[in-house]
This record gives sequence, structure tokens and C-alpha cells, in this order.
Amino acid sequence: MSNVQALNFWRAALARGVKALAGAVFLQVLLLGGPAWAGGEALTLGRDKGPVALTQALEYWVDAGGRTPVEQIEAGTGRLPFAAVVAVVADKKYRLDDAALWLRFDATVQDPLVHWKLELPMSGVDKVALYYRDSLGRWVVQQAGDTLPMSAWPLPARYPVFSLNHEVGASVRYYLRVEHARVPFSTLPRVLSAERVTTSRQLEHLFLGAYFGLALLVTVLALINAAAYRDRGFATYAVYLGTFASSQAAFKGLGGLYLWPELPQLNNMTIVLLPLLAAAAALWFVRTVTTPGRFFRALDWLILALMGLAPLVGLLDAVFPTPESFALINILVSAGMVVLLMVVGVSLVEGDRHARWIALGFLPIILATLFPLLRNFGLIASSFLTQNALILGSAVEAPILFYGLLRRVTRRVEPSTRASTLRTTDPLTGLLTTRPLLARLRQALSTSERYQQPCALLVIDLSNHARLQLEHGREIGDRAMVVAAARILAVTRPTDTVARVGDRHFALLLEGPMTSDSVNRLATKILASGLRTTTELPDADPLQFHIAIGYLAGPARLAPEQAQACLDRMMQVAKEMNDGSRKAIRMIQL
Repeated sequence: MSNVQALNFWRAALARGVKALAGAVFLQVLLLGGPAWAGGEALTLGRDKGPVALTQALEYWVDAGGRTPVEQIEAGTGRLPFAAVVAVVADKKYRLDDAALWLRFDATVQDPLVHWKLELPMSGVDKVALYYRDSLGRWVVQQAGDTLPMSAWPLPARYPVFSLNHEVGASVRYYLRVEHARVPFSTLPRVLSAERVTTSRQLEHLFLGAYFGLALLVTVLALINAAAYRDRGFATYAVYLGTFASSQAAFKGLGGLYLWPELPQLNNMTIVLLPLLAAAAALWFVRTVTTPGRFFRALDWLILALMGLAPLVGLLDAVFPTPESFALINILVSAGMVVLLMVVGVSLVEGDRHARWIALGFLPIILATLFPLLRNFGLIASSFLTQNALILGSAVEAPILFYGLLRRVTRRVEPSTRASTLRTTDPLTGLLTTRPLLARLRQALSTSERYQQPCALLVIDLSNHARLQLEHGREIGDRAMVVAAARILAVTRPTDTVARVGDRHFALLLEGPMTSDSVNRLATKILASGLRTTTELPDADPLQFHIAIGYLAGPARLAPEQAQACLDRMMQVAKEMNDGSRKAIRMIQL
């Protein structure tokens, strides 16, 4: 072997030795672990107040039994199969029914004026714990979640918020442990400053306050309309909207934060039970409005069965919560959506004109319900829409359904309203009839007797009505009465009472401070308004009025029960004036 060949041989052997030694050292570090090894990128928290995404820094490991303590996690860092979150899928969905999800990351604080928080922006998480060691090597533990009373949380909020180490320049490793049964977990934590946490909370409460204020307002208005119109549609809608808003209060963590902060056992119960009650109330509302029993009796029975089954399954799940019962709940909600669409669809096909508003109103809420349902089935990850789509859909739905119900009840009561209106309103001129006029005249006489306040009753006779009708027909005669009513109303005050009291006679009741001269001037204005030409009548014929004025001044000489006699007397005076004389206004003392 030559010298050159020998040199090449020893060089290759040395290279193989160095590679083997490096591999052994790497394997030793991988097995034993140590603070110098980390799979994710370390965070540097400076002046930027966040929020800071942790995707690049996070590593995760699913503890199948959920019993590994944090000390063992720390000691076995190299041996445990932690994987970088960014290396898989950032929105990976974890099944944690009998397991715990561990997330870890390293962070260094550089600015002493910025206090950093770690938040998990998802309400309803069963239990979350954050671990890290302080400068003295002691564990700092913070816990939150629906299984803990609010007093045990480091910061009362709708979802877990923890404080990070404030020491400047120290590289700290954090361990986040998540327990969340039945619903696939896919929400990643984020880091932001305490100032940003406060701002974010204010914006969230503004958004939620606007929604719950709208829900409360529409619910109260629905109850008022239910009582005013005696309508079951508005009543069931108020029940549906109230239960739906309550379910959202529980789902968004507001119930645990404000209503039962020290009763964590109510959190999971209400999150499941209230949406089922809302689903049952929605079916009840749709059944009341569309009455599907008119078309298919079997469909009506199916609605009743789902209405009874949904709350029953919710109560059973509250006592015995299992993954199977949760899956059954999601199936029931899905079935309720399908049945609701069937009922509305059948009503539309059968020609129910109100069903289109019900369909339009429920469309956004049905689309919004798909997001949490698909998340519960593990088909999509948690996102803004899975957390807020139902509130957004309900905010769109509420005014549409309310308007549809208002149209429905208006059409239902319109005939009876017209019938009752005809008893007090003249159908031709729109003026009051004799009955309400007499009621107001009695009140005026009573007021005049008590306070010695003057009043006046004018009876106005359209003296050329008979000639117009004879020459041009009944239609022109009716048109003349309508024009005369408009002319009289144009010169009166809003407080005056104008009524039609005969085929061609009007009555005008005046109350309040007045004199005989002011009443006479008003009568003159009425005469002048009638003489104005109009294109509504053929040949531009004027309206000729005779006006009898009954003036009551000083101490009253008429009792309230003499109202009919007063009107009869003034009618007789007006008729007597139509004798061909030129005097168009006559005043008498009552």
C-alpha cells in the first residue's frame, strides 16, 4: 500500500469515527433530554404587545392515560415523543376523552414594562393547567376550566387566561396541560400583553352585550305582542329566543362567569341541556306557526317526539355524561334541523304565505349550527365561526322572524280590526261617527261644568250635495262629501273633533280657550274653503256650506247626559238654515 492510499484510508476511518461519535452523543441527548434541547423555536417577547402566535414554538404530546405528572414530563423530555405542532397540522383535532394534551414552549421576556398573558380562546374547556419554574426552581401552577369554581381561576374570564413569568432575560419553559372530554380539541393558545387582554375583553363584551341586548328586546316585544294579540306564535317565539340566548350565555362562558361562578357542575350541564331545550322550543315554535298536522299527521307526531326526546336525553346526559350520549345529542340536533326544514318546506309547497318568512329567518341559524356540529363530529377544527356563528346567525334571524310573525298576526286580526273600526269610523270620509262624537261631547260638557271652560259644537250642512248628486250621480255626491271632509279638517286643530253625523252633515266639536268671535272666524274659514274651486268635481263646482254654531260659555247649563239632545238641536238648526236664505252662519247660545 502506498503512502497516499494509507493516508486516504486513515482519513475515511477518522470521518466514520467522528460521525459515529456524533450520532452517539445525539442519541444520548435525545434519550436523557436536557434544557439545551428543544424542538420548537423559542419565543422572544419584546415591545410588541401581541397577540403572538405560538404555532412555531409549540410542541405537543398526548398522554394516553392522562396521569403523567409535570415532574415526569420535565424529567423525560427527551424520551417522550413530543412533536412540533407546525410539523403536523396547526388545526389538528385531538380526541381527549381519556387522555390529556401536553403543550410546551420556551419564552424569554425582554421588556420589564410589558406583562404577558397566555390565553386559550375557547370557552367550555374542562380543565387547563399552566406549569413553569421560577428563578428559585419552584413550580408555579395556574389552573382554570369548567370543572373549577371561578375563585380558583388566576383571572376570572370566559376562557382560561394565565400569567407568564415576568423575569427579564430568563428563558422559561412552559407546560400547558389540557383536559377536554367528548368534544375534539383543536384550539391553540396565544400570548399577548395584559393591556391587549383588557382591550380584547372589552371588545368581546361589547359584541356579546349587543347581541344579548337585542335578544332581550325582541323577547320582551314578542311577549307584549303575544299578550296584546293573544297569539301563540309570538308566545312560542319568545320561549324559543329566550332559551336560545340562554344556551349561548352558557356556551360563551357568561353563565359560569356571572351567574354561577362557584358552581362549576352547572357549566357542562347547561352547555348540553340548554341547546337541547332551545332546539325543542324551535320545533314548538315552527309547529305552532305552520301547523303541519294540516298536511301530514305523521310529521306532526315526529315533531312532538323530538320535542319530548331532546330535553329527556339532555337530562340523562347531565346525570350520566358519556361520549355515546354526546354523540346521540348531536344526532338529535341534526335530526331536529332536518325535520324543521321538512316542516317549513311542506308549508311552502302547500302555499302557506307566512312560511317563507319562517324559512328565511331559520336559514342563517341552520347554516350557523353546522359549524359547531361539524366540530363536535371532529370534521372541522375550532375557529371563530365554531365559537360565534350561532350568535351571528341568531342576530340575523331574530328581526326576520319577528317581522314575519307581525305580518302573520296583522293579517289574522285585520278583519276584526276593520269591523271594530267601522263602528267608530265613517268608511267614506274616514271621520268619526256619531257614537264617538257623543262620547267626546259628554266629556266636553263635563269639563265645561267642572272648570267653567267654554266649548262649541258646529254642525255643517253641505247644502248643494243633493243638487250635485242629482246632476252628476251618486259617485260625484260621495266625492263631494270626501272633499268637504278634507276641507273642514284642513282648517281645524289636532285637538278638535270632526265627525260625520248625517247623509250631508258634519259636526265639529271645539274645546279649550275660545271666544264667540274666534268660533265665528273659524266658521268663516270653513265657508271660504268650500268656495275654492276643485278639479275633483265636474264643472269646478264649489261646496256650499251652512253652519250652525252652538256656543257654551260661562257656567254650564247643559249636563253631560244632554249631549244627544244638544246634537239633535244643532242638527235641527242646520236644517232650518237651508231655506234659501243668504245667511250661511248662525250662532245660538247653548
